[in-house]
Amino acid sequence: MALRLGVWAPVWGTFLVQQEPPEAVREATFEHNLRYIQRAEELGFASTLLLDRSLNSIKGPGAPILEAWVTAAALAPLTRRIELIVAARSAYRHPALAAQMGANIDRISGGRFAINIVSGWWQHEHDMAGIPFPAHDRRYDISAEAMEVLRRFWTEDHFDFDGEFFRIRDGVCAPKPIRRPWPTFYFGGESQAAVRLAARAADVFLFNGRPLEDALTLIGAVREEAAALGRSLGFGMSTFAICRETDAAARREHERLRGLLGPPAVITGVDRDARHRKTSVQADRVGTNGGTAADLVGSPATLAERILEFHRAGVDLFLFQFHPMMEEMERFAREVMPLLPLGERAGGRAG
Repeated sequence: MALRLGVWAPVWGTFLVQQEPPEAVREATFEHNLRYIQRAEELGFASTLLLDRSLNSIKGPGAPILEAWVTAAALAPLTRRIELIVAARSAYRHPALAAQMGANIDRISGGRFAINIVSGWWQHEHDMAGIPFPAHDRRYDISAEAMEVLRRFWTEDHFDFDGEFFRIRDGVCAPKPIRRPWPTFYFGGESQAAVRLAARAADVFLFNGRPLEDALTLIGAVREEAAALGRSLGFGMSTFAICRETDAAARREHERLRGLLGPPAVITGVDRDARHRKTSVQADRVGTNGGTAADLVGSPATLAERILEFHRAGVDLFLFQFHPMMEEMERFAREVMPLLPLGERAGGRAG
């Protein structure tokens, strides 16, 4: 697949993982998100991911956070080209409602809606809403059914579905999405249950940033499972990027950002079996969902080469975080993007 770059939407504020008083989280507004995503589109970023959270897990549960689906619907007529990847917690949002909302967003946007199915890790959000929070592997079973139900709503005129978690009678979704054969299914996770489900049902496996060798291992595991089913799929990775004139200057900026971090938000009700929470946030990293673990820290030439290494390994979409987000996104677009063969496949795969 061709090389594409995207950005995370700052629905929860900045991408620095730290407790902040609610009044200090100024970026978690629609106006800021609109400016950021519109500018990302102008700069040539192809996709944006809107995180599905009811509470702010980065700045603290009392801090503001935008609701992903409403935000995506508002962005749809105010953007022109950028893909809107909207996350959906499968154990939290019923797929019949998600199917209708997704089809409408796809229509409003002219076929730019995609869905990121997530199985979830934060029980506190479910407890707040009175929604059951099943055990780890059961949440992946729910995701599997949700993806099947969504796909059938988007491709069939009428259908029945009798699953363990969802039952649909004479299911109808009209109008259907523009995007064919259906809005792209992004799916991620780090457990064996996630790998199996991605291989069976995802269009793109979206994983948290990590060193290249670890990425090769994970990509290989998903590919092997998919090949056994006669399938293939794409891969995407979340990552935080720091660009400076030299590698040394970028390292200094990395240290400066680490020094800015205050104490992390105190959150309760975290599933201890969720590997995402064990691996995505560590003390020496900046950013969320792997942050700087992929080591995209360096000069423009260094960043371009590392991105191409991941691309040759199979990563087709990079979803970036920056800080300060507007200034650093501009720098990245100006200094790194011209060095990349965007929209092209960069040579053979590594490994």
